[in-house]
Amino acid sequence: MITTKPTLMQTSTQLSACFYLMDGVEVLDFAGPMEVFALAGIRVFTVALTKEPVLSQGILKVLPDYDLTDVPPANILAVFGGNPASFRNDALIDWIRRYESHTDHVFSVCSGAFALGHAGLLDGRQATTFHSRIEELRAAFPNVTVLSDVRFIDNGRIITTAGISAGIDGALHLVSKLKGEAAAKAVAEEMEYDRWIPKDGFVTNPKQPVL
Repeated sequence: MITTKPTLMQTSTQLSACFYLMDGVEVLDFAGPMEVFALAGIRVFTVALTKEPVLSQGILKVLPDYDLTDVPPANILAVFGGNPASFRNDALIDWIRRYESHTDHVFSVCSGAFALGHAGLLDGRQATTFHSRIEELRAAFPNVTVLSDVRFIDNGRIITTAGISAGIDGALHLVSKLKGEAAAKAVAEEMEYDRWIPKDGFVTNPKQPVL
């Protein structure tokens, strides 16, 4: 959990983001959005099926802050990809369904969209995922309109992103919804993320949330 990294902005009521991690998750999938949210003053904590270390890309061990039994509430639930077998875990899917109902936003990166799909959160919506898994997502969830060649898709409350670096774009977009475009640009500049273009995604519901 990030506790000491300086933030660019502070608010009287701090937002929080719960990052669900599983074995095999790409480092940049979660580290990119984690950097964005932390700089934006959003408190980030991690959760996994158990409190055993999660192995990312076979090279980085991450010690989760919580497991599914003791995770605190959050404003944002972020789900990332990993071992495909994990997507069909009944305990995980049941937890996602219960937990997300108390959040303001749900956010997926890469194949994390499959977990949201199994939880029924993408039915009747548009979604995206890592480019090599687009057809697999379409086949698995025929009630979902799966788009390729987009960095992220914003359904209003649920945002799905393509893989790896695209998670940064989606996270910056969410920061712009929550705190304004100027705040998101300040984060991108601090990260020296020169490629970010505001609104460089597919927004199906442009209405800004009132938080």
